[in-house]
Amino acid sequence: MSYRSFLVLFCAAFSSWIPSGHAEMEPWMLVPDRAVYQDEFQTPKPLGKEIWHPAQGTQWAVENGVLHGRPSTPGYQASHKDHRGLEARGGFRNCPPDYIARFAVRFLGGLDPEAVPSLRRIPSIDLGHHIGRVEFGLEGARLMADGETVMVAQEPKFRLEPGRWYEVIAEVCGDEVLVRMDPSLVLYGKHAAFLRGNHDLAFVGRQEGEVEVDRVTLWTLAPGYQPGWPKNRMKLPKQEDRTVRQKRPGQIAKERQEAAGKP
Repeated sequence: MSYRSFLVLFCAAFSSWIPSGHAEMEPWMLVPDRAVYQDEFQTPKPLGKEIWHPAQGTQWAVENGVLHGRPSTPGYQASHKDHRGLEARGGFRNCPPDYIARFAVRFLGGLDPEAVPSLRRIPSIDLGHHIGRVEFGLEGARLMADGETVMVAQEPKFRLEPGRWYEVIAEVCGDEVLVRMDPSLVLYGKHAAFLRGNHDLAFVGRQEGEVEVDRVTLWTLAPGYQPGWPKNRMKLPKQEDRTVRQKRPGQIAKERQEAAGKP
């Protein structure tokens, strides 16, 4: 089923976590066309497989007015050597190829990277499977590309506050990604790796932690850029790509197959 077939009715009332008089974030770079998915999760309901993918056996449910994710069960973790679902992780399927997404998210509990620096898993917002990622760790917030091996933007002073609701707007088009998180985080990058595959929106919690998502809207794009984008882009730091990790053997093999035109 395509994304056009699961348009959900939008509730106009603000969720209780949004302060009175709070203005929702608006796009800086891209121009929204049509809202193809909207949900405030006010009514408990199952999310169909064509809409939501609970990765690695993790447990997700619409409850208490939000989409709530938990790690997989102990039994699932004991029966898997890897991809065990040690943290809540899941994502929306069938996102438009290029889109604007606005949503609220908070990360609950889990192991603190500050206290356990050796943690391999840190919270993130993913834009496609190993395509683009905003990760939150000891080096602040970083926009990653190319299988999370290349850092294209960074805010080293940013520290994610567990339990705090953040409003986020992600703008994705071709090789460009702009992510803004309330109140002041702005990450922009341009990289050829962003062109690989679809940019389905997903969330990964802290190890042993949970994630809540609310007030999601996905738009397709109208042609062109926002009138104020050239001025806003000039205010952003100059992009200086930096390789921070080595590619995994599986990733290298997949890229070789793609280059050879093999499925």
